[in-house]
Amino acid sequence: MGKTSTVGTLLGYARRRLAAAPFRPAPREALLLLARTLDWDEARVLAHPERELDEEAAARFREMLERRLAGEPIAYIFGEREFYGRLFAVDPRVLIPRPETEHLVDLALELELPARPRILDLGTGSGCIAVTLACELPDARLVATDLSPAALAVAQVNARRHGVDDRMRLAAADLARPLRLEGFDLVVSNPPYVGLDEAPYLSIDVRDHEPATALFAPATRLSVIERLARELGDLAPGTVVGFEIGAGRDEAVAALLDDSPLALIGTRADLAGIPRVVVTKRRQPALLTDRRSETP
Repeated sequence: MGKTSTVGTLLGYARRRLAAAPFRPAPREALLLLARTLDWDEARVLAHPERELDEEAAARFREMLERRLAGEPIAYIFGEREFYGRLFAVDPRVLIPRPETEHLVDLALELELPARPRILDLGTGSGCIAVTLACELPDARLVATDLSPAALAVAQVNARRHGVDDRMRLAAADLARPLRLEGFDLVVSNPPYVGLDEAPYLSIDVRDHEPATALFAPATRLSVIERLARELGDLAPGTVVGFEIGAGRDEAVAALLDDSPLALIGTRADLAGIPRVVVTKRRQPALLTDRRSETP
């Protein structure tokens, strides 16, 4: 591939290389990489296979292709990923936003919230959930926490990018531990829920490139969700809490909620019909029986 590399030649070369990769990237990724190199849309790339690239452009394309073949996710190569119709900055400091998480946003937007709701996002990562809710609910005020200061720096970039940084406070926190919870109207979270025992079965672009602390639950697969349910006991009764779960975990999550401050309302499925979002509500405090003995 010299100075006369054409769109069609590069596209065919990339498709062959990607098809041979052991982690089986999608064939369309060749088209995405070339479109990004040329700053064209995909239709234009396909319509002009004869167009020649200069060596500088061809070198940029080959460099991105090699990064992808090494397992680096396309979102990190491009430095952004779309979520709920908006582009968010992403890099190896944060998880890459996924379509399943959009169902958590849908849930929040369907609730009857106060006119100026206060919303808490626990484990915000890139900030995609909190920023999206701030954009969709212009009168909302949000607090977004994360254990990682590096992740919070990315969330700050995204809050500024979308013009909501004046309504979104970022806090370095381990879930809800240091927060006063009484004033929140809604809590959302996409906590770590992948078990360490599942790591060998993950694709290398996930396992070896996305941040492990945001991906893997430290003990059991439900350990972070169990902590989350336990620590939200100071919420006002009736406050809705929605969080994402792994595929096939809905029954186990329902069981652990039985002895928690959160009462299960239901689950929401993704487009494949798999329950992905658990909807709960802070229970009403149990009535205390007056056990004072009568004065003799």
